[in-house]
Amino acid sequence: MPQLIKTNAHRYLMQSAAQLPITQDWFNTDFWQQQNAVKGTGTGRGDVWFIDSQYGQFVLRRYRRGGLIAKLSKRHFVFSGLHRTRPWQELSLLETMYNQGLPVPQPIAAICHLNKGFYQAELLTATIKGATDLFDLIKQQQNDQLDWKEIGRVIAQFHKAGIFHSDLNCHNIMIDNASKVWLIDFDKCRQRKPDASWMQSNLDRLKRSFDKEATKYPEFTVTDAQWTALLAGYHG
Repeated sequence: MPQLIKTNAHRYLMQSAAQLPITQDWFNTDFWQQQNAVKGTGTGRGDVWFIDSQYGQFVLRRYRRGGLIAKLSKRHFVFSGLHRTRPWQELSLLETMYNQGLPVPQPIAAICHLNKGFYQAELLTATIKGATDLFDLIKQQQNDQLDWKEIGRVIAQFHKAGIFHSDLNCHNIMIDNASKVWLIDFDKCRQRKPDASWMQSNLDRLKRSFDKEATKYPEFTVTDAQWTALLAGYHG
C-alpha cells in the first residue's frame, strides 16, 4: 500500500518510491517549469506533463472527469475517505502489479487536495523510456513491424492476474524500443476474480477502439489477420 508521508486537514500526500525526496511541489507544474524540466504535455483521462528532472523521468497526470458530468466540474470529485479516492486506488493497484512483475509504469506518488467535501488530485509515475503508444504506431503504418501475438499475450497476462482495465484501448498500450509491450492508465481499474465475461468485454473494448480510430484516420488500419494474431497470442 502507498505510504502516507504527509497529511493535514486539506492534503494527503501518498508515496510509493520511498527513496525519492518527494514534496507537494512535485505536483506543481510551475515547480518543474522553473527547473526547465517540463519536456512535453499530453491528454487522456487527465492533463499530462512529461518531466525530465535530476531525480528521473516522470509522467505527471492531473485527474479529470469525462462525459456529461465534466460540464459541471472537470476536476472535482466527492471525497468519501482516502482509500476510496482515485489516486489512492490507482497507486495501490500499480504497486500490486509492479511488484508482480507486470509491465506497468513504476508508481511514484500521488496527492489529494481537499476542499469542502470534494477533492482534486494528481498522480506521478515513472516514464516508460523509448515507448510509443499503439495508436501512433498504427497511424504511422508500422503495423507489419508489430508483434500482434505478443500484444495479445501481454493482455492475457494481466487478465490471468485478475486485472480489469476499464479503458483498454489503443492509446493505453505502449511498445518500447525493445518491442516490449506495456499497459498504462489504470484510473478506475481494479483487481477482480478472473472471469470470461469481463475478459471478453475488455477485448471487445479494444476492438471498438481500433474501429473507432479507423473511421477517423484513413491511415489507421488494423487488418483482420492482425486482430486474429492478437487473439491467437491472447489464447496462447
